[in-house]
Amino acid sequence: MEPMDPVEPVEPVEPMENIPVLGGRHKLSIESFAVTTERMELRYRLTPPLPQTLSDSDSDSDDGDDEGPYVFLALEADDDVGNEYLDSGGAFGPSADGAATEGSLSVQPGPYADARSVTLRLTLFDGTHEETRSFTLPVD
Repeated sequence: MEPMDPVEPVEPVEPMENIPVLGGRHKLSIESFAVTTERMELRYRLTPPLPQTLSDSDSDSDDGDDEGPYVFLALEADDDVGNEYLDSGGAFGPSADGAATEGSLSVQPGPYADARSVTLRLTLFDGTHEETRSFTLPVD
């Protein structure tokens, strides 16, 4: 099967805001979902912001934003006709106001021509607690 031609960003059908994650310590909001022939990208926001990790050489930092365990995020997907899509990485960082973590995660390849929807599985792991949230979104 061949991937689809490029398409415009797809906005979530229903608002996906303030979903409790990581034992209720954070709230997840899905900001947008974009589809191209190469990948599908999910943009998200987590409040309060995720802790930032420190390297051993930075451990004498005293800024307080680095408390708590590092949180690992991964994205996988499958579509309505059985094709699978694998995590291809992402990026994240503090929001401009510092009140949240904003980021994006992608899966590859882009959706196949016969796919009409994709179920994304976002996994969050903080070293002791793992949970997966699923979202089904249109790709056509």
